[in-house]
Amino acid sequence: MAERMKGPMTDLMMLVGGGVLGAGLGLLFAPCSGEKSRKKMVRMGKRVSNKSDRMMRDLTHRMDDLADTVSSMSGRAGKFMHLR
Repeated sequence: MAERMKGPMTDLMMLVGGGVLGAGLGLLFAPCSGEKSRKKMVRMGKRVSNKSDRMMRDLTHRMDDLADTVSSMSGRAGKFMHLR
């Protein structure tokens, strides 16, 4: 039984050890403090949110224009087909 558990336990310990090592290195080499990083992330999130909102509004207007154009073209096509 000990032989069967050796593989998974070793893998688990290596995973945990790698996570601890990665977190330590991340803290050691972080470019700025946690508070500053959080503020930067919030600002970036707001910018991305605002940009995506503008893009969605623009896309909505373009789709409305396209729907109006297709609708008017289909009406003209129907009239044209009935004339022939």
